[in-house]
Amino acid sequence: MAKKKKKNNTKKKKNNQVSTKSNKKRIETKNNSANPEKKISVSNVNSHKTKKKTTNTKKNITKNNIKKKTIKKIPQEKINNNKSIKKNEKNIKKVKNNNKLYILLLFIILLIICVYKYLINSPTPFIKSIILENNNVIIKYDINKYNFRNNIYCLIKQDEDYPNINDNWIKSNNNMCIYELDDKIYYAFLKNEDNEIFKVDGTNKLGVINNLSINEDKVYLPLKGTFDLKVTYDKKGYVEDNIIWKTQNDNIATIKDGKVTAIAKGKTTITAKILDKEVSSEIIVTDLITIRPKNGYDYKKKYLSCNKYSKEENDLIDEILKSRIEDAGYKTRAGVVEAARFLTLDFPYRINYFYENGRQTTNNVDGEGIYYHVGFYLHKSRYKNITGSKKGPKVWGCSLYSSPAHRNIDNGLDCSGFVSWALLNGGFNVKDVGAGWSDRADLTDYGTVKRLTKSIATSNKIKVGDLLHSEKAGGHIGIIVGIDKNNYYVAQALWYDEIGVIITKINKAKLQNHFPHAVLMDKYYKKDGNLTNMW
Repeated sequence: MAKKKKKNNTKKKKNNQVSTKSNKKRIETKNNSANPEKKISVSNVNSHKTKKKTTNTKKNITKNNIKKKTIKKIPQEKINNNKSIKKNEKNIKKVKNNNKLYILLLFIILLIICVYKYLINSPTPFIKSIILENNNVIIKYDINKYNFRNNIYCLIKQDEDYPNINDNWIKSNNNMCIYELDDKIYYAFLKNEDNEIFKVDGTNKLGVINNLSINEDKVYLPLKGTFDLKVTYDKKGYVEDNIIWKTQNDNIATIKDGKVTAIAKGKTTITAKILDKEVSSEIIVTDLITIRPKNGYDYKKKYLSCNKYSKEENDLIDEILKSRIEDAGYKTRAGVVEAARFLTLDFPYRINYFYENGRQTTNNVDGEGIYYHVGFYLHKSRYKNITGSKKGPKVWGCSLYSSPAHRNIDNGLDCSGFVSWALLNGGFNVKDVGAGWSDRADLTDYGTVKRLTKSIATSNKIKVGDLLHSEKAGGHIGIIVGIDKNNYYVAQALWYDEIGVIITKINKAKLQNHFPHAVLMDKYYKKDGNLTNMW
């Protein structure tokens, strides 16, 4: 609507203009008719107007001509010339950039040539090898490779700071520098005639291992048993304590950080390697022995049956027993204790109590309640050791007539028979003697007898390996195989309650109620060996 109004307004204006013009003409005609002179003036005015129009048109024509001149087209040749100029400028830039690259490459090539020439002409010794021989470090070099002068000097120091030219340099011989390793780490340096010093890389990482050994050459383990292998060695120079353990058959036994775990029956070899040296241990896993109970004795253990073991098995059990005693210390207190522990803890069956038929020292009876021999009495092959018999020979576990009991009993050991067996296997020949308090030599004669009181029993005077004596049944004896804070663990052969060779746990404050006397064995054993209060 607004647009339409505007159009109507414009039309009105035009109509008004037209009407005013017509009115003017009318007035002019009237005036002209009335006054002719005024008409002339009007015409003059009109002529003047026309002059103005002509001048304006001329001006417009000149302006248009100027515009036409400015809009005038540039020739094609000039345009082509401009393009070629721009292309040339780009090519010049490319050439300049390429020249810079060529110059840079030439500089790098020249630098490489200079460095190469310097290295070729530099009197740096050419290192052929660095070797270890008999604890010595031998640095071999070849100065003739580049026609060097032959005077090279050597020096070692404990830090890697470059030495001075006036330090204690040693002239090398035969193109070698030699120095001996010790427990320190050294850096080696070489010096030429021009007093140029060069560091020999890698000498601070050199080291040797000597006297590498393992704590056990042969280990006997029960199924699921464990053992800690330990390696010892002397080291010189730089040596990382990185032992590489390896088992030949991980189905038999595994190894981790020196700890061996038995998996199945059989034999395998475990190797420990450090640097270029290695040491090994043979691992034998068997069911002829069991894992020791942590505290006390396994009263659920079955009694040994007759002819349970073969000769080979008897031999292996004796071999394991011997190995354990040697580890504890043969002919020491610990060796005796180990023998008593092995029979009661490691052997998987309980040895029966047998009322003895006699002794070698009395009526020349052997192996009937007392087996005064090294090893176990499990197979007929041991009959060759028997010096005399009354109702035998019969191995442990087989029925045998006991004269004191007036009946057949499975053969085994009595109290003095067990303790004397432990002493003999531990390295002490006490002979085939009784428990004590007789006119003959007895086990109580080998130590210092002390009447037990509560104060003595709770003191530190009694040790593992000492004997305990009682007057029961004409004399009874046992051996202490363990001591903890509150208790004694006494290995003994009993004919009552828990019959057989067992370990009894007795409170320290009540020890005198069970055994009135202690037999202190320090003077007899003399050495403790690798003694432990508990297993």
